[in-house]
Amino acid sequence: MDGGKAQIFMAMCIYMAVVIGIGVYYIKRANQNSENYLIGGRSIGPWITAMGAEASDMSGWLLMGLPGVAYWFGLSDAAWTAIGLLVGTYLNWLLVAKRLRGYSV
Repeated sequence: MDGGKAQIFMAMCIYMAVVIGIGVYYIKRANQNSENYLIGGRSIGPWITAMGAEASDMSGWLLMGLPGVAYWFGLSDAAWTAIGLLVGTYLNWLLVAKRLRGYSV
């Protein structure tokens, strides 16, 4: 490995160690109760629940799909697609988040 690749690899390893450390810290802080850790002690409101669900759902789409739409169909279609995504996020919050919050692990 040359110097640049080694530095990138080390940065990734350090980042992963920090993320895993944060996870271990907070699961121990949650009194060894994985259900409490995974669903936030049911203290997370519907807005945060909806945004979390949308972030999981849309991450790949916004990274790869929306630029593809913009390239293939033009920026005007991409803008309408983005508006549709915003409306979908609101409808998710309105219709799905309250029921999703009721589920347990």
